Amino acid sequence: MRNAIMALLGLTLFPLMGTALADVDLVTVPRREGTQLTIYNSEDITMVRETRLLTVKQGINRIQFTWADTLIDPTSIDFRILDHHDDVNLVDTTFPAGRNDALQWNIQSGMAGKIPVEIRYFTSGITWKADYVGIANGDETKLHLTGYVRVYNDSGELYDNAEVRLVVGSINLVEKIADLAMRGLKGLLGPVEIELLEGLDTIVLRGRKQDVNKTRDLIASIDRLERDGKDTLARPKEVVKQGLSEYFLFTIDGREDIEDKQPKRLVSMKVAEVPLECVYKLTDREEGDFFTKYYRFKNEQLKDDQGNDRDLPAMENLGLSPLPDGMVRLYSKYANKDLAYVGGTSTKYVPISDRVEVNVGRDTDITIVRHTKDQQIANVVARQYQRRIDDQFVMYYDLVDYDETFYYEEEIVSGKPVDVKAELERRFDANVVLWSEDAPPKDWTSDEPGAYVDLHGIAGRKERVDQNHVKYFLELKPGEKRLITYSVTYKRRKVAPELNQEKKREPL
Repeated sequence: MRNAIMALLGLTLFPLMGTALADVDLVTVPRREGTQLTIYNSEDITMVRETRLLTVKQGINRIQFTWADTLIDPTSIDFRILDHHDDVNLVDTTFPAGRNDALQWNIQSGMAGKIPVEIRYFTSGITWKADYVGIANGDETKLHLTGYVRVYNDSGELYDNAEVRLVVGSINLVEKIADLAMRGLKGLLGPVEIELLEGLDTIVLRGRKQDVNKTRDLIASIDRLERDGKDTLARPKEVVKQGLSEYFLFTIDGREDIEDKQPKRLVSMKVAEVPLECVYKLTDREEGDFFTKYYRFKNEQLKDDQGNDRDLPAMENLGLSPLPDGMVRLYSKYANKDLAYVGGTSTKYVPISDRVEVNVGRDTDITIVRHTKDQQIANVVARQYQRRIDDQFVMYYDLVDYDETFYYEEEIVSGKPVDVKAELERRFDANVVLWSEDAPPKDWTSDEPGAYVDLHGIAGRKERVDQNHVKYFLELKPGEKRLITYSVTYKRRKVAPELNQEKKREPL
């Protein structure tokens, strides 16, 4: 919107009544006093608030606003006079003949001087992406986490001195703002009605028979949505994280020029001493019996030594809101303060109290050897019968049901100089029934087919992950060797015939 500027002209009321308004030369281009961008990333929609100081004369003043070569939704443009309401009034809004990229506001002023005004509208083409950089200390117990937001501006407009606010959450639009902007103003009289549904959970655009001013209903609704935040333009610099229904609002510290086609990287958080946990995992989903090391931290508020929440600014704390989708890159700091990249992952929306895990590679200091100690077959049900083949009767046996039990032994050795938390996940080729506590589950004696996995003899936590996987958890001391034994019984049912391969009919 390089051309979305306001041309200001003082006109007397008498000439206006006798002649039609004509295009005039630009008298003044008031610069923005402030800009606020609220970016709803999930639907490519941004609400823009511009504050400007207009110089007006007594009589009728005309303000022209254009949006050529931008992605502004012309149906959403709203003009507000912020002061001198007794002396200054908006008379009407008109549209220049033959143009679909401009409008003008006619203002009646009983004074001469400067008045503050606000212009609001929706645009598309502005998006953001989050990423996080963490640096672990030498003993891998604390993490210094910095969050960044990269704002991409392809709207066609430069927004200078802009405060950036990010909405984390999803909204659903029947029609996209970009589509509305590309259509231009023609054909949009009246334009879409924007209705904010109860609870402010969903923004819906529908209908095309309402007046342009209906768009103000949406802006007023967003005002209500953000009322708890008051006017953040006047706040000290900080990151404000507010819960708004199912959304969360981030206000990024400071003001920046958000230039067209030039991404801008902003700091969204700086959190020191985030508790860091090292976890070692083994899973049958990967080939080979080896452990993989993970760094793990939680999106929860930082605690003091007594376990109470620390009183920290929002920018320096976690657990106040979900973490947006983004890339997490972690580094480890050596004693000489050099950094080494250890791993990264792309995270989805991280709710409060949920955790982030980053794979930092295979670890050979913890080893495992697995043996099958025994195998037994029991509870066999077979069908026996005779069939005549040529001049002989042949005895046939069809295996119908049987139970097959495997006994496993796993030897795990930790070569770490510190305590280790390990998680081992095993896969079984049938629907799992897990015995994890002292007493067996109620369906342990069922005759239904499945894999009946007995882990109750292993100390610590055990859990069923999904239909085919179970997991058990170990805590190992430095240099400890642990011997784990467990069993699995496959209850095979309705097995296909094994011996009766030739289906011959015996004569009567």
